[in-house]
Amino acid sequence: MELSPTHQEIINHLIAAHEKQPWGSTIAHYFRAFTGAFSPTMSFTFYFLSPTHPVMYVYDPKPPGQRSSRDAFRGACERRKPKILGITRFCEYLVEHDYLQMEYRGIQGRPPRPLGYEKVWRKYSDFYNDLMTGLSFVCLSEFIPTEKLYALWETSVAGHRDDNLAGGYATGE
Repeated sequence: MELSPTHQEIINHLIAAHEKQPWGSTIAHYFRAFTGAFSPTMSFTFYFLSPTHPVMYVYDPKPPGQRSSRDAFRGACERRKPKILGITRFCEYLVEHDYLQMEYRGIQGRPPRPLGYEKVWRKYSDFYNDLMTGLSFVCLSEFIPTEKLYALWETSVAGHRDDNLAGGYATGE
C-alpha cells in the first residue's frame, strides 16, 4: 500500500498513542481536538451535542470586539475541513481493513464545556453528513492498533519517521 505523508503521520500517531509514547506530529493537534478537551493550549476542540451533532469550538481569548469577523472565522474553520475529513476517512479505512480495532465509547465520559467557555471559545457547527459521520466515528471511539497495523508501520512508515520517534514502538523498546 502506498501511503501519503498524512497517512504515515496518522499511523505513527496511533501507534505512539497506543504505546503511550509522545509523538509531536503535524496532526497531533487534530487528535487532541478529537478528545473533546478544552484547554487554552489547544486551538480548537470538538464537543458533541448528541452522538451525531459535533460542534467545533475554536479558542479565541480576545474580547468580542477584537475578534476576527464572522466571515474570516468561518473561512478559517472551513480550511480545517479537508484535513479533518482526510484523517477520519483514513481511520475508517484502517478499521474496515483490520488495521485497527475500534471500541465505540459514545458521548459518555467526554469532557464537559468549562464554565464561561463562551467567553473564550467560538462555536462552529457547519458540518455536512460526511464530516459529522467521520467526527462521530473518530471522536466517540477508541482505537487499538492490530498486528496488521504494526506490520504496515514496520514496512511502510518506520523508515520514514523522523527523530521525534525514538525506539521501536512495535517491540516496545
